[in-house]
Amino acid sequence: MGRGVPAHVHAEAILAALAEARLAGLTITQLTAATERTRAQIHTGLRHLRKVAAARGLPPVTWDATWGYRLVDAPEVWIGYERAFFASEYHRIAHFVAGTLVPHQKKLPDDPYIRTVMAQMGAIESTLELLTRLD
Repeated sequence: MGRGVPAHVHAEAILAALAEARLAGLTITQLTAATERTRAQIHTGLRHLRKVAAARGLPPVTWDATWGYRLVDAPEVWIGYERAFFASEYHRIAHFVAGTLVPHQKKLPDDPYIRTVMAQMGAIESTLELLTRLD
């Protein structure tokens, strides 16, 4: 598949491969083999497919280490994926706060910018942590 192929073309190939795999799901390696696309093209297609799935009446595209990528009409699968996403983002933001914002705050404790940023980032961290624990 050459360069310059639109994202929706990759998304259609991925959709066909996932529909054929059904509940089993496909790893990134299996998707590249099934669609004859590169990893970059798979990621481009997945991004597009995630954007248009709801408009097309499809379930969300999920991923987990056990099943790979799937289009499954099962809320428990969606919730598991969402919780994993929130946990990942929580850890990413917590590391950014500790490694970048806290040193900034220590150097310039009276800076109104960093005070506002720290307040907002605290709220974001709290929200993401809460979302990972909802039942």
